[in-house]
Amino acid sequence: MSGVHELTTRAGRAAATPLVKRYAGYREHDPGSERREVAGSGIALVLAFGDPITVRYDGSDVGSAFGAFVVGTHMRPALTSSRGHQQGVEVNLTPAGAFALLGGELEALTDVVTPIDAVLGRDGEELVERLADAPSWAARFDLLDHEVGQHREGAAMAREVEWLWHQLAACHGATRVDQLIDETGWSRRHLTRRFRQQIGLPPKACARLLRFEHAVELLGAPGASLASVASEAGYYDQAHLNRDFREFAGCTPTEVRFVQDAMAEAS
Repeated sequence: MSGVHELTTRAGRAAATPLVKRYAGYREHDPGSERREVAGSGIALVLAFGDPITVRYDGSDVGSAFGAFVVGTHMRPALTSSRGHQQGVEVNLTPAGAFALLGGELEALTDVVTPIDAVLGRDGEELVERLADAPSWAARFDLLDHEVGQHREGAAMAREVEWLWHQLAACHGATRVDQLIDETGWSRRHLTRRFRQQIGLPPKACARLLRFEHAVELLGAPGASLASVASEAGYYDQAHLNRDFREFAGCTPTEVRFVQDAMAEAS
């Protein structure tokens, strides 16, 4: 089965809609290969029921193995690998969904991978078991809609934090952050503290990540030049773009594009 890959996606439905961006059911068997995961502004549940996934950060010779886990917002890239068969569902949460489902201060999840039971307790472990027993991807996504949807009335983000997040996301972080903060009516210090608690990063760092993510997306467009990607994503110049890619991806934009093309050919 070496090299087998399967990916099935669906958006959240009904009560889960405001909490989930998408579900991604995956199955793959490619032992020994290592995959580069770039930094990202989102928070996800990786509800895996295959062999453990090893996560290793750039600069480290040793990784940690995880079953099901939570991936917090990351300001640094990571390398992931598996020794055998992988299968599970990745739940990409909205900021409101992460805060409602995971509760507490999301800053504690930033730049780390956390076992599912450390965040959701025994309920998280039981959810993984039920997903493994479900007969199809559709049944798994329905199960998650029900379970996640029960948290719709959970902890709510501060209105000012949610507004600022949506403003940053709408322009992919290419904006004057201090000006937006002033528009909330809160002091910059207070808003920054609450934003870190409920999103995981301070607003300016979040804006940088959103701009980088937009650049990664633009790279995938056929024929897009690095200069045009830098300009459209809001970078001063291509050198500025390259610096963010070195920090957030651990490689150059050209190397990221090569991986994107390889994944597109494999799908």
